Amino acid sequence: MQARVLQLKAMAILCACAGLPMGCATVQQRSTRLTTEDVKEMAVQLAASMAASDFLRDRNPQSLRMVVAFDRVENLSSDVVPLSEQWYLMERVRASTPLASLGAQRNIGFVIPVEHLNQLRDRVGAEAALAGAGRTPTHAMRGVLRSVTRAAGVHRTDLYSFETRVIDLETGRIEWSDSFELKRAAVGLTYD
Repeated sequence: MQARVLQLKAMAILCACAGLPMGCATVQQRSTRLTTEDVKEMAVQLAASMAASDFLRDRNPQSLRMVVAFDRVENLSSDVVPLSEQWYLMERVRASTPLASLGAQRNIGFVIPVEHLNQLRDRVGAEAALAGAGRTPTHAMRGVLRSVTRAAGVHRTDLYSFETRVIDLETGRIEWSDSFELKRAAVGLTYD
């Protein structure tokens, strides 16, 4: 009997460590704000969409270097996100593994504006210096974040849309654009 109890406890500990439910209620999200995990997911989608586009289809590591500057982010969502935090999120997208891999595969450098780079140095450390290398942009990447909110009692759902486009700085032509959607739901009051 005691061995069976120990076995069940060990199983419960393993499931808890693995994040598997053991018959308990799941934890409900209490906020619909974007998280760093959401930003990582958007970066994965953005890199996949760009990689599959006609814009980059014929590029390879030997192609003439292209430098894409994240130069404008517009927050039209219901979240109040300070400008410094917006650029921190853009730095997370720029430094993400999917975008870094895409850059290496297609000889593309992704950079952010110098004024925001200087603000980020304290927050992300020396790695931010890499965002400043090769700063002569050939293209600009611009993004707009929008959201739609649906609330009923203590339940709230936000649908976020991040629209982004790449513009050729020489011709002014939009070379690529896409939109990524993300839904966040929350239950209960955010304060108790």
